[in-house]
Amino acid sequence: MSTVTVEHVARIEGHGTITVEMESGVVSDVRIDVVEAARFFESLVVGRRFDEVSLITSRICGICSPNHALTSLKAIEAALDVEVSERTVLLRKLLVYGSYLQNHATHLYVFAAPDFVGLPSVFPLAQSHPDIVERALRVKKTGNELTTLVGGRPVHPVTAVVGGFTAEPSASDLVAMRMRLESLVADTVATADLFSSFEVPDFATSGEMVALAAADDYAIYDGDAAALQAGWSRPASEYRDYITEAVVGHSNAKHSTVDGRTFMVGSLPRINLSSAQLMPRAAEVLSALGLAVPSLNTFHNNVCQAIELVDATERCVAYIDELLEAGGSSAPAPFAVRAGFGAAATEAPRGTLYHAYGIDDAGMVVRGDIITPTAQNLGNLEADMRAFAPTIAGLPREEFVLAMEKLVRAYDPCLSCAVH
Repeated sequence: MSTVTVEHVARIEGHGTITVEMESGVVSDVRIDVVEAARFFESLVVGRRFDEVSLITSRICGICSPNHALTSLKAIEAALDVEVSERTVLLRKLLVYGSYLQNHATHLYVFAAPDFVGLPSVFPLAQSHPDIVERALRVKKTGNELTTLVGGRPVHPVTAVVGGFTAEPSASDLVAMRMRLESLVADTVATADLFSSFEVPDFATSGEMVALAAADDYAIYDGDAAALQAGWSRPASEYRDYITEAVVGHSNAKHSTVDGRTFMVGSLPRINLSSAQLMPRAAEVLSALGLAVPSLNTFHNNVCQAIELVDATERCVAYIDELLEAGGSSAPAPFAVRAGFGAAATEAPRGTLYHAYGIDDAGMVVRGDIITPTAQNLGNLEADMRAFAPTIAGLPREEFVLAMEKLVRAYDPCLSCAVH
């Protein structure tokens, strides 16, 4: 028996190891060992006040910290029966899309792009194609600025609180951001063109695809959970009725199944389920690229992230227009502290994120539950690795390893989130 091991896979968030076992040239086992230490955020919030939860859980991740903060706020608000204003919802959606611009730009250009141009990292790309790296930095910087504008700083937002916001951007700042986003459309379209030009393997996952979906919106903040192949739609707050987590011996992160099947969350499932809800320019780009949806090729997740960048810039312009035209307030809505339980979900850049909390009469958290996108993806990623490895087993070792790493990076995993 021979073993191919890739320790601490590069260009992903967190630390994981790929192990491929072979017998007489035939693949017998494939796994990804998540070696990050568990961090116990679900226990950390127990015994803390309800209004501290979002500040604590945003520390689960640096890039998707707005998503953890907002999802925890939605869950706390469900427990306390707090209804927020439409203006608050618009601002929260802008905050979510700030994280999309941050994350997708980083993953596509810094983590994924070197795979397709034969380079070990983004640094040689900066020397050979500075225009491409400058484009990436513009998108990432805009995401940072949007998150700062709405959330108070580029990571771990502080202005979003239970019931609303403690502060919101001025009209002049919103106008300036609107102009910035409009000027970014060309960069996002160029990003989609670039990643659609990269050749990817002809591969199809055997797993299900799940994302939030809504009839009238590209559901990143509200929506029901939907399964592409099974065809069902269920309230996201009932996630424990359809998602099952299990401990696996080789990983510090749990694996998840839905209705007994491994499944994928992220940009590809979102595009598959909600392509009809894309903004006009993003829909045009999807059509022009010739990406047929639904697609079961998990390597297409990169292109779908790029399409979401186009959608995000156009959609945020529309949200800012609504904020400038509409009245109302985003000040925290009044509420009474009471005992209760609430669950909620949003779409983080890497996929659907669930938070749930129980609160006692004094407003103290008595239990917490979080399922991150990567914790949902890991089982399907391993299934894909097991199916993909035999198709490339005849490649030289270096090419074999690169192909396996490409598959892992296509999922854009955050292993640090997975061991929350």
